[in-house]
Amino acid sequence: MYSIEHSILDYKISDDDLKIFNPYLQKIKVLIDNNSKLKREDLASVILEKRGDLVSTYCFTIPCYAILKKVASHSPIVEIGAGSGYWARCLVEFGADVVAYDRFPPEVQSPWDWRSGNSWFDDSWYHIIEGDESSAGDHPDRSLFMAWPMPSNPMAYNALVKYKNAGGKTLIYIGDPHPSSSGDEYFYRELDQHKEIERVDLYGWPGIHEKLIIYSLA
Repeated sequence: MYSIEHSILDYKISDDDLKIFNPYLQKIKVLIDNNSKLKREDLASVILEKRGDLVSTYCFTIPCYAILKKVASHSPIVEIGAGSGYWARCLVEFGADVVAYDRFPPEVQSPWDWRSGNSWFDDSWYHIIEGDESSAGDHPDRSLFMAWPMPSNPMAYNALVKYKNAGGKTLIYIGDPHPSSSGDEYFYRELDQHKEIERVDLYGWPGIHEKLIIYSLA
């Protein structure tokens, strides 16, 4: 059985959470409340049955108030691999200045050619600029934000190197730090060369142990 400790099942929605428009968290709260009489393992199964639909509508990581506030404190931000732009939209509510890129912005994909589109997200919550990892190097004056970069893929490493070589100083990473989950081995080797400022365990999907890690590249 997968571990379901420290997951969204344990998160207590605060008054602050209710101050922002965050339908992702709200829908999960309703799911949990409606099935609160189930055993914990059964509740996790119910939640995970909805994961695919919720991820494709919103994003992989469930944003909560405290984490959004922490990320927004590093504004201005450039996000690479922004997907639907849901995190970017939430961060803007905290006053963050966010420029978001994705190789395949959901709103510009062709309905006739699935290969040229975004295979994860159907629509966008924020204006996503079409651009690959090289775009990170265009914004060294911003903090680089990447949430769940593609696993076993050079995208995250390339973005980090382009950004660092251009003079970028801060990386904000969300994911499970392992090449089979996000990024590749070169990405983590590069990270080992830099100072970790902060690490926080997130309240994510049951069985998925994601973290927020902030690095100084200076």
